[in-house]
Amino acid sequence: VSKELGEAAARIEVKDINGHATDALDYVAHRQGFNVVAVGGDKLSRGLTLEGLSVSYFLRASQMYDTLMQMGRWFGYRPGYLDLCRLFTTEDLRRWYRHIALAEVELRREFDRMKEAGLTPRRYGLRIRQHPGGLLVTAMNKMSHSQTQRLSYAGQLVQTAHFSTSAEVTSSNKRAVERFLSLLGQRKKVPRAWLWTDVSADRIVDDLLADYSVAAETWRFQRPEMIEFIRRQNSKGQLANWTVALVDTANGSSFAIADCDVGLAERSPESGTWEDDAIPAIYQTRNANIQSPDHQALDLAEMVLDQSLLDHLLAKRIDEHGDCLFDADESDLLRRCLEEKVTLQDIAERLTKHRKITRSPGVNTSGSRFNGLVVRNLRPSSNGLLLIYPIVPKEREWPLNREPFMGLAFSFPSSHTAMAVEYRVNRVWQDAFQDSDYANDDE
Repeated sequence: VSKELGEAAARIEVKDINGHATDALDYVAHRQGFNVVAVGGDKLSRGLTLEGLSVSYFLRASQMYDTLMQMGRWFGYRPGYLDLCRLFTTEDLRRWYRHIALAEVELRREFDRMKEAGLTPRRYGLRIRQHPGGLLVTAMNKMSHSQTQRLSYAGQLVQTAHFSTSAEVTSSNKRAVERFLSLLGQRKKVPRAWLWTDVSADRIVDDLLADYSVAAETWRFQRPEMIEFIRRQNSKGQLANWTVALVDTANGSSFAIADCDVGLAERSPESGTWEDDAIPAIYQTRNANIQSPDHQALDLAEMVLDQSLLDHLLAKRIDEHGDCLFDADESDLLRRCLEEKVTLQDIAERLTKHRKITRSPGVNTSGSRFNGLVVRNLRPSSNGLLLIYPIVPKEREWPLNREPFMGLAFSFPSSHTAMAVEYRVNRVWQDAFQDSDYANDDE
């Protein structure tokens, strides 16, 4: 090889690739090929194809995703030498391109779900992962209708609010839920629900989420991400103990599942989605909501506040470096409740009323006894709540021979140790993120 190096190197030309060079890469004039070191900026960084490319040195940087992606699209490789192709760049650029590749994969997945649901960005909540080090998705003037949000399932209510009306899907989900409930062991009847306690995270993930079919329209309910979140938190000792509640609606028609009799929940369709007698392909509940905040407090009824639990609650933070979730007055209220030895459900009711008075003075304090966010903040980080709602459409003809929809609502406790990722989200996502705790008008 050493004998040939000199002759081979002598054939290499250095070409300046810019807008003024006329013969820079004239492949027609060199039909047998030629050896070139191509040096350039803009022209090389906008998707130019270099035939027989084998080694690249890339140093050009930008602070924007879209520009970096354009600059990263130089193409070409030498046939038969693919295993010898090399790319040399800086460590910063390597990390940036890795991050952008991850963001692009996630965004393409969102596009696929949006297409599957037959929606457009006007009706679908889109998001793109932001870079923690200051890279921008694109120029700020192009993002005027978007907003940055730190997204995590911690402290959130995530529910299925869109359902396929396919008989096959509804029957499959009913079987999945019934099979799941049959594995949970001893249950207890309480007002408004059947409860199973001390359910493991593996049961939730492997025996329900793995088999349950989620409509693509329910874009906040991302099953793979939810499974990953539960497993990650479980590895930290969080979300280890779950309460499963099969909700019993007193006024609903009787329905039997897993040897439990419950009243079916009736939920009105979203306005404009079911206007005639024809059953639509997707049943969307009003305000994309199936739950009542009062139901989120079902698992708190037998949790009595003690010193260790008080210490845990007062240690909860808004985020890793933030203030306590509870302000000074609320913290004092919690300390007084310790002396009274009351349940977390009682405390949730008091805190809900306190927040209505102090944060919205003059507002009627009647209505829902519990604020969903207050409940999730009070729930220990080790505990999760799954609400299951057998649902039929309200004031719509639903065939008697069809199974009801199996609605799921996950009420996750707050946790400042849960990993949160910053996303740039569109207005549809913003609205849905803020409206997830509606009190249900149909209760």
